[in-house]
Amino acid sequence: MSTNGSRPRPVGWRIPGSRRARLVVGALTAAVIAGVLVAPVVLLGTGSKHTACSTTVLYRGQQYVARTSGRVVEAIAVGVGVASGCGAKPANVGLRTVQGVPAARAVALASDSSTVYVRRGVCPGKERAALLRCLRKATTRRASS
Repeated sequence: MSTNGSRPRPVGWRIPGSRRARLVVGALTAAVIAGVLVAPVVLLGTGSKHTACSTTVLYRGQQYVARTSGRVVEAIAVGVGVASGCGAKPANVGLRTVQGVPAARAVALASDSSTVYVRRGVCPGKERAALLRCLRKATTRRASS
């Protein structure tokens, strides 16, 4: 018995087992929580501009790849293509020409004015305004010849 009148602390509810077992359970719980918090970042990517997959459109036997262009002015409806990629099932989409660019070089979806679908091999490595200039430049060269 103590002289200052204090009693030993009562034993509260504890996980049965040794201290080592409790530490292992705590470490595993912390690892699961960390995994749950990190998983969305890993699954959605690191935030870079380029994604691992790209949507493509098949139109008149040619494949067109999605490229960022900013806002484009759509012109004439040219028909229906098949869009696929990025885990989505193939679907029919309405296609339009981009103003000043023939459909043989690039098309746009009627529902998305910020993406241009460029035929493979046309204006490689260009994005946004440079892409539109490249697509239109080749058209004006042909017209002046």
